[in-house]
Amino acid sequence: MSLVRHRAAISVGLTIAIVVAILAAAGFYAWERQQAAESALADIEPRHARLLGLQGSDVPLKKAVLGAFEGLRRWAYPSDQDPGKAGNDVQQRARRAAEVGGMNIVSSQVLPPRVEGGVEQIPVSLTLEGPLQSLQATLANMTGDRPTIFIDTLGLRSIDKGDPKQPQQVSATLVVISLRMQP
Repeated sequence: MSLVRHRAAISVGLTIAIVVAILAAAGFYAWERQQAAESALADIEPRHARLLGLQGSDVPLKKAVLGAFEGLRRWAYPSDQDPGKAGNDVQQRARRAAEVGGMNIVSSQVLPPRVEGGVEQIPVSLTLEGPLQSLQATLANMTGDRPTIFIDTLGLRSIDKGDPKQPQQVSATLVVISLRMQP
């Protein structure tokens, strides 16, 4: 009987309990989402700070890239120059350096270009003979030219003339390369 008498109070209490439970579940869900958002912000904040730092150093980075590009222009043939013409020029410059250095040119050949790192390498194979001091002078003569000539490989072989009083004679096989910018 007492249940029937308190039926209205039980209905109101149960309704209030259900509403409180729903509000508690919603509050717990909101708190959980807020914690997840704070965690995500904590993870993102260092990255965001780095990006802001990069954005702030945008002008110096652009200047550095342009400076490196200009440096590469001084070291390499331009992209509008024909690779065959550039190869012939490298061959002539290497031959001239060998002649000025006092080496005899046995053979020279322009090899097929190869692309590496966004730059085309133009190789030239040379076989030279002469005194060791002349080889040193030849290598020194190759360093001052622009676009730069790099020595890719160098092989030396002693030539025995039978006279120990004569300067040491060597046969040098070398591959020199010069760079050409890609279009």
